[in-house]
Amino acid sequence: MWGALALCLACGVSRSRAEPLAVRQAQMQRIWKEYLLADDRSTQHELLANKPIQPGAQQRRSLNTPFLFDQIIDHTGPNQTTFQQRVFINENHYVPGGPVYLFNSGETPASPSYLSAGEPYTLAKATNGMLIIMEHRYYGSSYPVNDMSGPNMKYLTVNNSLEDISYFIRSARAFVKDAIGVDITPNSKWIATGGSYSATLAVWARQKYPELIHAAYASSAPVLVEPEFYQYDQVVGRALPCAQSIADAITVLDAILDSQNRPLIDRWKRAFGLQDLKDDADFAGALTDHLSSTVQYYMPSAKGSDSPDAIAQLCSWFDNTRNIPLQNMADMTAAYIRDNRINPVAAYSSNAGATNHALHQDGRAWFYQTCTEFGFWQSAPPPPLRRLRSKYVTSEWQSRPCQAFFGSEITGKPNSQSINEQFGGLSPNVSRVVFVNGLHDPWSELSVAVDANISKKMSEAGKNVVITMPQASHVVDFYFANSRTDFGVDIARKNILAAVELFLSQD
Repeated sequence: MWGALALCLACGVSRSRAEPLAVRQAQMQRIWKEYLLADDRSTQHELLANKPIQPGAQQRRSLNTPFLFDQIIDHTGPNQTTFQQRVFINENHYVPGGPVYLFNSGETPASPSYLSAGEPYTLAKATNGMLIIMEHRYYGSSYPVNDMSGPNMKYLTVNNSLEDISYFIRSARAFVKDAIGVDITPNSKWIATGGSYSATLAVWARQKYPELIHAAYASSAPVLVEPEFYQYDQVVGRALPCAQSIADAITVLDAILDSQNRPLIDRWKRAFGLQDLKDDADFAGALTDHLSSTVQYYMPSAKGSDSPDAIAQLCSWFDNTRNIPLQNMADMTAAYIRDNRINPVAAYSSNAGATNHALHQDGRAWFYQTCTEFGFWQSAPPPPLRRLRSKYVTSEWQSRPCQAFFGSEITGKPNSQSINEQFGGLSPNVSRVVFVNGLHDPWSELSVAVDANISKKMSEAGKNVVITMPQASHVVDFYFANSRTDFGVDIARKNILAAVELFLSQD
C-alpha cells in the first residue's frame, strides 16, 4: 500500500501503506495518463516492447524507441560507475537556437507518448524547440542495481536525481549528436518541466542549476515536503458535497473500532467487502481509496457529454436516507472494490509484497522515497478539523512497513526537514518558473498556490508566473493537448505559452 497517491509526489491517490498499494497508485497514474493521451499514441505495452537504440546505431528512427544514456550511479559517493538511463527525443520542431525542454518522468516510467501530445510537446512545437524525456532512476527500465532490496535502494535520493538532470544537460550536446545526428546549438536555452513530483524536480533543478536551466514549467508541483499531510483530506472535503455524511460515517466507524468488539468489527469488514484484511488499521485505511482517487483525478464532464460527473456519482451513494451514513459508505466501497476487481489483501495490506525485491516495481521505488525523504503520509487531521478518514490512519501506521520493506536502510523518520531547508519549502528561491495548479487538487496544499500571499511573493516583478485553475485537479494542464478546452484549461495553456515565451526572451 504505498504512501502518497502519486503524486503523482506524485503521484499519484492516497492509500494505505503496503507495497501493492503503492503499486496500484503507480498503475492508476499510468492508466490515467494513457486515457488522456489515448488518441495520440499506441498502447504503452507496444511502446515498452521496443528495444532501446544505442547512441550511434544506424537504423530507421522511431520516436517511440529509447536511447540509452550512461548515467553516473552515485554522483556524490564513491560509486562513479554508470548505469543505462532511458531517453526519448523529439527534434522534429527544433530550429537551431530554439529551446530544449527536458522532462524527467518522475515516479512513473518514461513514456514516448509525451513526444507527440501534452503541454511540453505543445510548447516545443510553438517555440521551435526540442523535447527530451529522461527516465527517473529506479523507475521504468532505468536501474543502477540488479534488485530492489533495501541495501540497493541507497542511490535513490533527491540529490542524485537532480544531479542526473545536471549531468545529462552537461553531456547532452555530444549525446544527442551521437544519437540522432542533430546539433544542439550553444545558445539553445534549457527549460525543465514536469507534472506532480517531476514538476517539483523541475523547480528544484532550476534553483540548484540556474547556470544550466534557463526556466521551468511546473504542473502541480508540491514544493513543500510534508510528512504529516493531513491537509490532503481538507481539499477532498471541500470538493465533495457529501463530505459531512462521510465524516459522520467515519465517526461511527472509529467508535466501532474503539470498542474492540470483534464480531461487530468483522461484520462491518464484510459489509465493506474487506473481510480479508486482518489488521483493523489496514481496513480503515482502505476506505480512503475511492474518495482520494475521485477528487485527485477529477474532471468535470464535458459539455454535451452523457458521462456522469464523478463527484456527483460518488455522493449519490449517500442519498439513501433509509441507511445510516456508515452503511451507505460500506455499500459504495464494496461496489468500488467489486467493479474495479481489486484484491483487498494485495492492494491494502501493509506488508504485502515486502519481500519481493524484483525490479520494475515503480510503487516500491516511490514508497522508498516516501520512507526516506518525503513522507507525504495522508493522515487523519487533528481535532477539531473534519475527518474523512479514520483516526487510525496515522503517519506512524503508514510508515511502519518501511523497515519490513527495506530493513536497516530505514533508520528513522523521512528527512523532510532537510529537504525543505535545502530548497525553501513554499518559498523556493527561483525565478523564471511557471507554476500551474488546479485548486481541486489535494496536492495544491503543498504548492505555491496554497496561499495568495505566497503566490504574490513568488510572482513579484514578473519573477515567476503562478497560474491557477479553480475547477481543475492534478496536472490536467500537463496531460491534455487539445482534447479539452473547457474548465479553464484552455486559458491556462495560453498563459503558460505566454510565460514561456517571455522567459525565453530574457537573458
